[in-house]
Amino acid sequence: MRNNLILVPVALLIVALLPLPYGYYSFLRLVIAASAAYLAWQDYKKKNAFNGWSLILSMVALLFNPLIPVYLDRESWFIIDLAVAGIFAMRWHVSADGHSEEKSGP
Repeated sequence: MRNNLILVPVALLIVALLPLPYGYYSFLRLVIAASAAYLAWQDYKKKNAFNGWSLILSMVALLFNPLIPVYLDRESWFIIDLAVAGIFAMRWHVSADGHSEEKSGP
């Protein structure tokens, strides 16, 4: 169940490709930054060190942080939203594979 929650940011980022009111994008920043920071922390705690996922997700959290927003044009955000949706989807896939391997082990 917890792994499926990673798909929520993916869905929100896909919806963000539509022309929506500014309030949605503010909400999106908050959800994506919080999700990326949480997942980065979880990956960091697994090995007690920074790894590829924790670094990538930390950068995503910084890019989407609502406190010091990064202002870019709509076309740039379109590409970034697609790329970050892909990052979250890949993280979900890796976590789902790892979870199934843990269950099948002795």
